Amino acid sequence: MKISKKDILFLVFGLILGVSALAQGALCSDIEPFCAGDQQLTFPNSNYLNSNQTSGEPGIDYGCLEEQPFPAWFFLQVEDTGNLTFTISQYENEDGTGAPLDVDFIVWGPFERGEEYCSGSQLNAGSLVDCSYLPDAVETMEIPNAQANEVYVVMITNFQQLPGYINLRQVNSDGGSTDCSILDSDLGDEVSVCGEDSYLLDGTTDEAEIYEWYVFNDATQEYEIIPGEDGPTYLVTEDGDYRLVVRDLVGDSSDMDEVVVRFYDVPVIGEAENLSICAEGLEFVDLTRTEAELLTPVQNPVDYEAVYFESQEDLEEDNEITSPQNFEFEDGKVIYARIRHIESGCYSPAEEFELGTFVFPEISLPETSIFCTTLQGDLLSTVSLGEELGAGYAYEWRDGNTVLGTEAVIRFEDIPQSHEIVLSIFHEESGCEIEVSTMPVLISGPEIVNLDISGSDFGEGYTVSVSTEGGVGREFAQFEFRLDDGPWRDNPVFNEVPPGSHMIRVREVNGCGEASSESFFLVGYPRFFTPNADGYNDTWRLINNGSIEIKRLFVFDRYGKLLKQLNPVNGQGWDGTYNGQPMPADDYWFRVEFVDSKTGNHQEYMSNFTLIR
Repeated sequence: MKISKKDILFLVFGLILGVSALAQGALCSDIEPFCAGDQQLTFPNSNYLNSNQTSGEPGIDYGCLEEQPFPAWFFLQVEDTGNLTFTISQYENEDGTGAPLDVDFIVWGPFERGEEYCSGSQLNAGSLVDCSYLPDAVETMEIPNAQANEVYVVMITNFQQLPGYINLRQVNSDGGSTDCSILDSDLGDEVSVCGEDSYLLDGTTDEAEIYEWYVFNDATQEYEIIPGEDGPTYLVTEDGDYRLVVRDLVGDSSDMDEVVVRFYDVPVIGEAENLSICAEGLEFVDLTRTEAELLTPVQNPVDYEAVYFESQEDLEEDNEITSPQNFEFEDGKVIYARIRHIESGCYSPAEEFELGTFVFPEISLPETSIFCTTLQGDLLSTVSLGEELGAGYAYEWRDGNTVLGTEAVIRFEDIPQSHEIVLSIFHEESGCEIEVSTMPVLISGPEIVNLDISGSDFGEGYTVSVSTEGGVGREFAQFEFRLDDGPWRDNPVFNEVPPGSHMIRVREVNGCGEASSESFFLVGYPRFFTPNADGYNDTWRLINNGSIEIKRLFVFDRYGKLLKQLNPVNGQGWDGTYNGQPMPADDYWFRVEFVDSKTGNHQEYMSNFTLIR
């Protein structure tokens, strides 16, 4: 892969370890700086395929190098005093494999910064430090007792003139060191500026003497110099691709770095509700369930992510929780959150929420749910089940495997098909879920109302017992009973029913329908009458519909004196007189002789009634 001279400098100055480059400076005037540090410099050698400089320049004392085929020139500056030991190797392949190739070298020095290195007056026997012309692929280069700030010139040659790769590295890390700031402008990686209007680029380099700032012009697709900007810093106020070129007049060396600067607004974070788990005893909670709430204010949530912190101290130190999906739960613990713009790394202000334990409100369905039907099994009316719990809940109603709805309250217009209706409720904040169920029960009103009448008004009174037949869901139905227009009651036995015409009504207590008995008549007598000629209760007579045969009927005063014998055939009644004279208000007695039509028995009954004036 071919790369530029700029890339070589980056490799030399420590931005990338174990790198390769094109053949180095073939002439001393093209000399390149070398910084060892913890690195090695690997580069293609100069050979007959890539260089026209087949031998060293004239006028220079090359020491032990009888020949100087295809030279490569370097200089290095000492940072820390001490011995410097380097290995120089040359192989066919970049990774040090393949055929070994004879490599030779020579070192001159020391020099001072600013001297003219490349003249015969400098590169002579008096300045020769080390030299090797051995027929080896690996050589050791020594610079003893190198002093800080001294400069040394190195030339490496390719004796066999074959294509290959040269590797140069310092091997005594405990000795002296070379100065990696010979030219080392580094503006950093891409710069994201968060919530600020400007950003100061600083390209200060120890040995640089000239600074040139450029900005990329999208229209011309070229970097253009920024007029008047010749210092080590530049204040950026708008997005752009910027370039800095620094030059060292000594050795005519230069370095270049480029950086992209982008300005971003500070993200706005949403408010998160407290995060709850559904039961005590759970050990872990997923903090990222709050992410959707936190990202609510941003326009493109996919460009952001939520990060979480366990404490205020962790927030200040940017020590985020590494596994927020599986965070150890602690009731009442406060969690701090920020949202981060993924591209820029810009953070929002912090938002906090609390961990807690969620308890469902009391909710249940009846063990059975009543569906009122007609006697034919058709639904009488809509049936509603469920209740609204408020915001933050999701619902699912199922009839067997069929999902019926997702509302809090479901309304049935048809009869369910299965024997169980299931409601699942999901609490969105905590992730808690409960399930309740009910059995649908079909009920109708009774089909038939039966009456059993016992007793009589000429004794302890009438008793009417009610029973029902038919209807849907009798095992679940509950009935109430009503005599005429009286109150509803759950007791089907009516005692002391007065004589006269009556009807019994039966209704299902859940509103699933009602039925009525046939009208029935009870024979008896009135307990009082008011012979005042107002048209109401003016005479006293037996109440009868022919179900008993009246033989004789007598009226007496309280002393047993016969006042009137009534004719039962024509339904004659007593008008409260005796021999045409009104009788006083008082209690009077009667005796009736009759035949029970049910049994045919002859019976006699005596009781009293009241005359009221």
